[in-house]
Amino acid sequence: MGKVSIETRLQVVSLSQQGLSQAKIARQTGVSKSAIQALLQKHRKTGTVEDQKRSGRPRKLSGADERHIKLICLQNKKMSSSDITSELAVTSGTLVDPSTVRRSLARNGLSRRRGERSKTRLSDENSKEENHKKNSDEQEKELSADDSGTEITDSDKVPVDGIKKESLYPSSSSEEA
Repeated sequence: MGKVSIETRLQVVSLSQQGLSQAKIARQTGVSKSAIQALLQKHRKTGTVEDQKRSGRPRKLSGADERHIKLICLQNKKMSSSDITSELAVTSGTLVDPSTVRRSLARNGLSRRRGERSKTRLSDENSKEENHKKNSDEQEKELSADDSGTEITDSDKVPVDGIKKESLYPSSSSEEA
């Protein structure tokens, strides 16, 4: 019956009080006979054609809590929903989940807020380029540090197991001869 407008409901009750049959009312208003029957029965019981308040889960947040959340958010736009939840618990004693705060913000026309974050994540291609640049910069620093004027001497050359020192450093064998 939720699809029938209030005006149409009032018209159905008026036509019924004038003595028209449910079938004639249905033809005249375009509402099904079963909907008319239910509407008239509801009108007899409650005296109104308005929908009754339906039961459901009670709200966790009062109107004052909703306004307080909105105020907190507007004062500090970078505050996360978890932080707003903690602030609400301290100030008003209302314990709710951060998702409840996010829904409250959405109902009040405020976009979802996120807390402080590090850099936004680069796309895979950009992050690869970024890593390549960092590695290139680090290699250049290492090379420039090697050019600091230090020389490598024969004592710095350490032979690898199974390989003769002369085969690793051919210039040193020619100097010895």
